[in-house]
Amino acid sequence: MEIDKPHLFIEINNKNFIFFVVQYSQNLDFKILEDIKVRSAGVTKGQITDINMSSQVIKDNLNIIEKKIKYTFKKATIINDEDNFKCINVSGFKKLAGSQITNENISFILNNMKRLITTSEPEYSLIHLFNSGFILDKVNLQKLPMGLYGEFYNHILTFFLLLKNNIKNLKLVLNNCHLEIDRIIFKSFVDGIKQIKKISFKEKIILINISKNKSQISIFNHSSFVYLEKFDFGTDIIMRDVSKLCSLKMSTVERIFSEFNFNNVSDPKEEAHLPKKYFDDEIYRKISLSHFYKIISARTEEIINLIYKKNTNLNYFNNKNQIIHLSFEDDNIFDNLKQFFKKQFKSNEEIFIFKQAKEEYLDSCKASAELIVRGHEKEAIPVVQTKKSIISRIFTTIFE
Repeated sequence: MEIDKPHLFIEINNKNFIFFVVQYSQNLDFKILEDIKVRSAGVTKGQITDINMSSQVIKDNLNIIEKKIKYTFKKATIINDEDNFKCINVSGFKKLAGSQITNENISFILNNMKRLITTSEPEYSLIHLFNSGFILDKVNLQKLPMGLYGEFYNHILTFFLLLKNNIKNLKLVLNNCHLEIDRIIFKSFVDGIKQIKKISFKEKIILINISKNKSQISIFNHSSFVYLEKFDFGTDIIMRDVSKLCSLKMSTVERIFSEFNFNNVSDPKEEAHLPKKYFDDEIYRKISLSHFYKIISARTEEIINLIYKKNTNLNYFNNKNQIIHLSFEDDNIFDNLKQFFKKQFKSNEEIFIFKQAKEEYLDSCKASAELIVRGHEKEAIPVVQTKKSIISRIFTTIFE
């Protein structure tokens, strides 16, 4: 990291391109020199789909920034919000037979895991790599057990990958703007770091974020980012189903969900109906609250099952010593339906339900700027482009 020189971050998502320029000091703090948020172009599900449109928007705003701060950028760190990625957890091992764990032992394990991933996923490139577990003779350790003696050692790594073609398209856009990619950072990673910093320590923290039309689950194990999955649905499916099954206008449904607190009625009687006041825009019909509740219960159960309870991708992770943070983008869903969601979890699960914080548009950029200069305790690979090989970069981080 070059001190006292501007560093450029560009966040690319479906809605916006966010340009963020900082300058680092000798004590590794940073000050913001410039930021611009503009409507994104040529982006679908976080990935570049129109080279010319994206290039033009980035080039125009980059010129504005460079003229203003009187500096020409050669590289940029990209904050990526793609839906098309892979998360792979791999465990390697070494029989020690009472000997000491050495650098050579770790090198042997890492080379095997790297070979496995590059062979099985030739269309993907590595973006993030995390040390997710150190297990010596069935004992979970918090750091690399270098120098210890044992019989059997397991080392667990988590790989986050992006399609090579998507990275090529991203590079082409930046090359059109006379920029190279310095590093790619997953937006979900830095956003997750922000969230877990506010949470009391547990072995495993599961973050479930449900927005209006999309959702995601992130898992951090001992601060290591070990899982991410995104979904193309959110709380809007509840209102759409109510509208369809009750033959109500969406405007009527939205009003009902904004004003009626379904949490206050635990088991509505069949004769209880929705009040007439919600039918200003259409003819009043008797619709039982019980019918409403059955639809809501079915949809909330479906959402939690798909994301968490019956998600077969999570079978790898056990359910011990964990907490679940469930957050909602829609204030009305949080205020009036949160109990429906809470009922979907086991009584012995430690769950907390929150409104999603109103994110400032620079939050992910600030977290990325902090990550770049200070690193993350469990991340094993801090850069994408370097003359070193992937495996030598892993060794640099683990052994130094």
